[in-house]
Amino acid sequence: MLRGEVMNARWHTLVQLLTLLLLGLMAGFFFAFAFDVVPATLQLDAEHYVLTQQAINRVVRNVVFGMVYFGSAVFPFILSWSYYQRKTLLYAKAWLIVALIYFVMVFVLTRWVNVPINQEMADWNPNLPPENWQVLRDRWNMSNYIRTAAATMCFIAGLFLTIRISTQNAYANSSLNN
Repeated sequence: MLRGEVMNARWHTLVQLLTLLLLGLMAGFFFAFAFDVVPATLQLDAEHYVLTQQAINRVVRNVVFGMVYFGSAVFPFILSWSYYQRKTLLYAKAWLIVALIYFVMVFVLTRWVNVPINQEMADWNPNLPPENWQVLRDRWNMSNYIRTAAATMCFIAGLFLTIRISTQNAYANSSLNN
């Protein structure tokens, strides 16, 4: 292998690992929220629900979360491009599908549903929430369940693709050595 090919292979491996890490972190984040935080908030009255959500929305806007959140939306596309550059079109297409599903079902859904509700909720008076606060809470939660399922499926698909590729490479290398 030439030096440039080694560097390209290392870059590709790094992108692949970062993609899986970012997808896994976000799937875990959404999962924990869906199955731990949401059930807890469903037990709260309006005032405490609003205070809790406002506090969560203030602290979730931080650099580390931002890098993971935006990175998880971008890196699957970068990995797809890397496979395309390596002339591995089947995996380029597969990762492009994962990237598109994640982008639409997590990133776009969050932007169109969860973020507007979060922005509206930021202005609520906890002592006097709007009459439809439960409707908005339930819409936010349903969107979160959808993005949890999508993020988890994309992470599992990414693991499957990575294991499949690694297995194929191992078989190819063992047959070359025999």
